[in-house]
Amino acid sequence: MAYLALYRKWRPQTFADLIGQEHIRQTLQNSLKNGRISHAYLFSGPRGTGKTTVARLMAKGLDCVEGPTDNPCGKCDQCIAIANGSSLNVIEIDGASNRGIEEIRDLREQVRFAPVGAPYKVYIIDEVHMLTPEAFNALLKTLEEPPAHVVFIFATTDLHKVPATILSRCQRYEFKRLAVPHLLEGLRKVATGEGIDAEEEALLMIAKHADGGMRDALSILEQCITFAEELTVEAASAVLGVAPNDEIEAFIARMMEKDQRSCLEQINRLYDSGKDLQQFARDVVEQLRTEMVEEEAKWPQTDLLNGIRQLSAAIREMRYASDVRIPLELAVLELTAGVRQEQALPAAEISKLMEKLSALEQQVRKLSVSKPSATEEPQKDPIPVQKRPVGKDDEARTQFIVEHWEEYLQALRSQRLVQCAAFLREGRPVAIRGGTAVISFPRDRGFHKASVEQPKHREAAERVLSKFVGTVLQIECVFDDEVTEDEQPVSTSSSTTAEGPPPVEQPVQGQAARPEEQNNLGDLGNVDETVKAALRIFGGKVVRKQD
Repeated sequence: MAYLALYRKWRPQTFADLIGQEHIRQTLQNSLKNGRISHAYLFSGPRGTGKTTVARLMAKGLDCVEGPTDNPCGKCDQCIAIANGSSLNVIEIDGASNRGIEEIRDLREQVRFAPVGAPYKVYIIDEVHMLTPEAFNALLKTLEEPPAHVVFIFATTDLHKVPATILSRCQRYEFKRLAVPHLLEGLRKVATGEGIDAEEEALLMIAKHADGGMRDALSILEQCITFAEELTVEAASAVLGVAPNDEIEAFIARMMEKDQRSCLEQINRLYDSGKDLQQFARDVVEQLRTEMVEEEAKWPQTDLLNGIRQLSAAIREMRYASDVRIPLELAVLELTAGVRQEQALPAAEISKLMEKLSALEQQVRKLSVSKPSATEEPQKDPIPVQKRPVGKDDEARTQFIVEHWEEYLQALRSQRLVQCAAFLREGRPVAIRGGTAVISFPRDRGFHKASVEQPKHREAAERVLSKFVGTVLQIECVFDDEVTEDEQPVSTSSSTTAEGPPPVEQPVQGQAARPEEQNNLGDLGNVDETVKAALRIFGGKVVRKQD
């Protein structure tokens, strides 16, 4: 007889053999017992959780010689044929391979024929979400009003890909991942039946790494017993590529004790031995979580929580890292950074540091008791405060900023914000609305407007302006033709008028320009105005190419 894989050999043959999924088992058994048979069922859930197995058990319950029954005999011709996969009344279709409209049309033709020697004809379509939209549309009418002798059972791992028109015509059952105790129960049963000498901790390790699927658990078990005659922790660890539980606990202890060197050495040792570091990190997080939920945890709650947070972030980064050790090592270094550094310093260096600390404390005490002499002048605030507006309304603030715009620009320069002041000089304040100061620029000064709108310039300008005016203000830059009539600035006697500020560093009428300006700006000819503005702001000169 040909060899059968364990998950096929130990597939449940009755509802009593089914492990887990009690809510589904009980509902379907009651349905069979009471004769309330639906024409279509939809089983959804992760892989290896029993969807196809339950579909076959349902078919047995329908076509058993004693059926419909919730406890098929397993001995009649129909039960044996269904178990062997040779029944003419149970048709299993792979949705991934038969996904087109032609296959569904053939199915629609076949459902009209009566079953052979049984009351029902059962169609099991696995991975039904793989059908094309046209195939689903062709199936709709037959699915809604099938012949009385036909039952459809669909299975899928991606429920969201199944159209709503199909979902509404089926009874839906959601299969859940099997819990570790259920998987452990199934593994024990198979190990006993196969005569395998298995350690309990090895079976537990397999159950934890089966991702909630019994088929995956049995596949790992089969691989382990092929690797070694006896199922030990070492054999399971070698097959899975993971560290045993004592390694995980030792790593956590070293990490909580802030032993950086030992933690890093263990990571490299596991890496060199071929262990999966990402799975190792997941196992450590799971163990930390188990420790955290226990009433009497070995380690402080904050340390456990911080470890879970840092290692979870490292697991995400390890997916894309060229060297998976680096994210894990960085997380360990951050978690163990609480060790006091002075313990690693020689006594001589500690003594020197203490002497320096004492000298600094003496200097601080001298500075705290010393008073400024009469000849010393108090440091002036670079931002004048004596001209703060008396009124608190927008009109008074607007009047103030318009009258003292040059002083505000000077305040920017005193704060070493020369570029910011140069850009704002090309604009003019037009209004303050609530917490916003509107600055207007000519259309040909778009470069200056855009420069002020950059965060590094705008935030600095807002900070100085808020202190200058005495209230928190934000800056909004507009063009002159966007200023409304009610935003026109009030006329003042100061040099700054509604017609805009003077250009940057322009000589006063009747006064000659400085020699360096004559060299740089003397004969610019048809040079663009933006270039001229840049020369005035940043300096430099235009070099003409010689023919």
